[in-house]
Amino acid sequence: MALGDDREKVRILQADAENGEPRAQRHLANRYLRGQGVDRDAEEATRWMRRAAEAGLAQAQRGYGEMLEQGVSGPADPDQAREWFQLAADQGDPIARKHLDRLQARHG
Repeated sequence: MALGDDREKVRILQADAENGEPRAQRHLANRYLRGQGVDRDAEEATRWMRRAAEAGLAQAQRGYGEMLEQGVSGPADPDQAREWFQLAADQGDPIARKHLDRLQARHG
């Protein structure tokens, strides 16, 4: 894919994300994590993922939990990660449930 195509996708995602679309916010966060069409920026990625998670998108709640657990843009916080994984698991996200089980086994 050409770099111009990536930048155009980011431009469209940015507009949708700023208009409050949680899926666009999650996709934009992932682009910032990977540096696709934008410079890599862990803080910006975290900010967008949190917005999508706060909007109730289960995949974003899990993604934000992963970011917290791994310390993507700050110190790792397994307790906060657990809370976000639980929210996603409550919506039926099976991967979030696996993360919860793993955290339970590691941290009690």
